[in-house]
Amino acid sequence: MFELCASILAADPENLARDVQAAETAGVDAFHIDIMDGRFVPAVSFDTRVVRAMRSMTKKPLDVHLMVDRPLNYIEELADLGVESISVHYEVPGGAEPALKAIRATGLKAGLVLNPETSINAALPYLEQIDQLLLMTVHPGHGGQAYLSGSNEKITAARTMTQILGSSVVIQVDGGINSKTLPGAYKAGARSIVAGSAVFCENIQQNVSRLQSKLDLE
Repeated sequence: MFELCASILAADPENLARDVQAAETAGVDAFHIDIMDGRFVPAVSFDTRVVRAMRSMTKKPLDVHLMVDRPLNYIEELADLGVESISVHYEVPGGAEPALKAIRATGLKAGLVLNPETSINAALPYLEQIDQLLLMTVHPGHGGQAYLSGSNEKITAARTMTQILGSSVVIQVDGGINSKTLPGAYKAGARSIVAGSAVFCENIQQNVSRLQSKLDLE
């Protein structure tokens, strides 16, 4: 399995429909949408209005990453908008479990997000409640950051943990992914890859082909 999720945080906001169509034509598997509230992380990004617009632009799966203090406030509306998956942070105030239960109750795929400084052991109590484990490979809140050293080792540890426990949870990574860092992340065990600048900067078709070819070489 390999899934390339194009993060629209790096798309041209004034030409979002154009960039989304180009990425879909190029062969991305899904679109990743970061919702930031300016409290859980310093930045503010998209809200549910962008999700609504995205649903009208593409039939590809929409993978929503909530970087917000109160994820429960978003889940029902996101489900109504037709997204396929929602991921919430382990570090959210009050813990992730209420939001994960709410996501599963809607029938959507649920994801747990771990910040770079959070141990993978934090995910152990949640493995039966989630479909994907999103490991942040940059500090959340801003696009265009460099892939953090030690990320591949953390991915490997997460893969080993899920294999030992017989879990089918998919390991997803987000941050600093490009043609140089993708092969290492994939080899370490990541199977869902979020890429922003590496998809949307300059020629989208060439960018997607370049990312896909890196896996072909492995």
